[in-house]
Amino acid sequence: MLIPYVRLPDHSDPMFDEWTYGDGGSRGRKLRDQVQKGDFLFFHTTLRGRKYVTAYFVAEQSMDTMDVVRDRALSAKYKNPHIQEFIDGARDYPDSDDVILFGDPLRSRVLDVPLPFDRGLARKLSLGVRFPRGRSDSLAIGSATRTWRELSDKDVNAILREAKRRETEGSKRMVLSSEEVSEFLEKDIERCLHAEPGLVGRGLRVVGRQVDTDVGRIDLLCEDRRGGKTVVEVKLGNIGNDAVNQLRRYMSWARKGSRKPVSGILVCKGVLPAFEDEFRHLKNIRILCYGWQPVVYRWGSR
Repeated sequence: MLIPYVRLPDHSDPMFDEWTYGDGGSRGRKLRDQVQKGDFLFFHTTLRGRKYVTAYFVAEQSMDTMDVVRDRALSAKYKNPHIQEFIDGARDYPDSDDVILFGDPLRSRVLDVPLPFDRGLARKLSLGVRFPRGRSDSLAIGSATRTWRELSDKDVNAILREAKRRETEGSKRMVLSSEEVSEFLEKDIERCLHAEPGLVGRGLRVVGRQVDTDVGRIDLLCEDRRGGKTVVEVKLGNIGNDAVNQLRRYMSWARKGSRKPVSGILVCKGVLPAFEDEFRHLKNIRILCYGWQPVVYRWGSR
């Protein structure tokens, strides 16, 4: 099966730390009646407009959620929200329509390097995804995989093969795992860029870290091959004008006593929607977003 999911703050399902997945209604019945032990369930989601396969379960067993709740050992061990919602009386499905699938903990896995679900992968599968003119690949794939799709053995092998290839390529450069991204901290990003400044600009080298100035503390101060300075500021969340203005103050400080050009880079999770259009026209400032590959060009120009 190929299964889409959206990570919700109050309903974390599938649960990749305990290898459980719950669903109800017709999908719950499908988990119970059609998924057999040893079947592969590939989970895919959308991040910043692109689809990725992030994990897969190898099915071990499926049970009606009410039976899991009645088993004290299982209900104490597993934290899937379907179990808790049954305990709290928040589930409306009949007992037999809500099902928990358990993945084999030895064979199921979260992909260290998530697999882009793009046109290349889609064409290797027997899903019949069409790519009409005037429609983006993401929309075409999203439309074709909005509901669960059954996979052939050939499809399963193709996804596993592509995931392995992606993982091998990723081992050659710094790539974060799916779990690491969710636990990223500012200091981790800063440490990553200090070790590999080329991620934010070709030919850059770090000349200062946590540099104290009279306008604040600069995360990273870099120089290019011609002696031009680049100020790098790291923010964990989505940014607005405050972050840009802070960076501009640091850039003004870096210009003092130097005739070399000064540019700025903001590394962040993303841009607040109200500032997206404005930030596309920034001068001498680039905004990069971290993800599985720590930074990706998004806004601004140099």
